[in-house]
This record gives sequence, C-alpha cells and structure tokens, in this order.
Amino acid sequence: MRLRFAVVCSAVISGLSFGMSVPALAAPQSETSAKTVHSASFFAGDWSSMGTVVTFVANRAVGPASRLVVKLPQNLQKSGQPSFSLSQKSNDEWSGTQNNVTVSFKLVSDNFGILSMVGDKPDHHFEMPLSRI
Repeated sequence: MRLRFAVVCSAVISGLSFGMSVPALAAPQSETSAKTVHSASFFAGDWSSMGTVVTFVANRAVGPASRLVVKLPQNLQKSGQPSFSLSQKSNDEWSGTQNNVTVSFKLVSDNFGILSMVGDKPDHHFEMPLSRI
C-alpha cells in the first residue's frame, strides 16, 4: 500500500514539474503575428508637439477606401494647403500626395508618431514628432 502511494505521488509530482516547464518549450511567437494593424479611427483626434496641435479625422470606410485627413495649423501650412488626405501604405504608416507635396504619418507607438512633409521646393521638408493629447 505504501509502495503504491509512493509511486502515485512520484508520478503526480513529476507530471506537475513537466507541466510547469511546458510553456518554456512552446514555439516563440513571431514579431509579425504580434503586430497589430490599426484602422483610421485609431488615429483620429488631436496630436501635439510643443504646443502645435495637428488634428486627424478618419472616414468610416474600411480597407483600401479608408482615409485619414490631416488638418494642419496655420504655422505648418507651408504649401498653403490646410488639410491633406492620407491612405494607408503599411501597418502603421499613412501617406498622401497633393499639389506636389507628400505628407506622411508613421506610428512609432500607440501614443507617439512622426509627421513628415516633403515638397517640390528644395527647402520644403520637415519632420515633427507628435504625441497624442
């Protein structure tokens, strides 16, 4: 009786110790599967950098028809255009070209991104880090 009890206890203990090491044996999750794709509505709202507020407005469309409209404040309207329509280029990057000016927004983290504008004039280029308000 004591021998059976000892055998059963050792089997249970070895099973528990094996069960605790199973997560370590699991295959690591790849970075691409953990990366989420954000819709346009995720970006909607006010983003700021050093007191300058840039507003993002999302349309209700999903997929390729989805657009993100960037409304620039007066001090950033170097091309004379107050707003730009951006389409999704990759998981977290949106870009659009209007009147020889390309505006893009790349999400670095959920609350931080970089807005860049490149124009056809030689000195028409800027990058601005933005954080969510």
